[in-house]
Amino acid sequence: MSAQNIVKAFTARRTQYQLSKALPADVTIEQVQSIVQDFVKHVPTSFNSQTIRAVILTGALHESVWQSVVEAIPTEYGKKRPTSAKEEAYGTVVFFDDDEAIKTITDKFPAYFNAVFPPTSNGAAQIGTWTVLSELGLGGHLQHYNGLVEKALAGKVPESWRVQAQLVFGVPVGTPAEKEFIDNEVKVLSE
Repeated sequence: MSAQNIVKAFTARRTQYQLSKALPADVTIEQVQSIVQDFVKHVPTSFNSQTIRAVILTGALHESVWQSVVEAIPTEYGKKRPTSAKEEAYGTVVFFDDDEAIKTITDKFPAYFNAVFPPTSNGAAQIGTWTVLSELGLGGHLQHYNGLVEKALAGKVPESWRVQAQLVFGVPVGTPAEKEFIDNEVKVLSE
């Protein structure tokens, strides 16, 4: 894939809130799993600490996790997005950082703790996964109901896994909102 195609795929990726509980006809959950696995495995991490973890929620578990989020939110307006995730999306990729893996590396290199942790690699795995899933015809949106999702998954994942984000996905059924950009020119500095 050319650099131009990579940039094109990245810039074409959009937040898509209107989804259906389906995968494209030629896409399997195993393909989604493989993509997520590749990003969890290959995204660079500080000191090659490999701290990123992920699970994919589908079916009744996907719905029950989002229902628990809905129930924990006190306002009707606040319930809108997690209700949509529960009722309209096929599944959710939950991204985690493994605190045990982070502790192992920070114990070896304590002077670097504040400089490199918490790791930012998780965001790279999220956006990479989202971009490639978009190329397969899936829409998605990134959510951060971290503590509520963590509570809903208690006992289903190791306690050392700390939720970082949820990528809700399904087949897009609407048109995403137009992107708006701020004036944020990247400058080249040199001396």
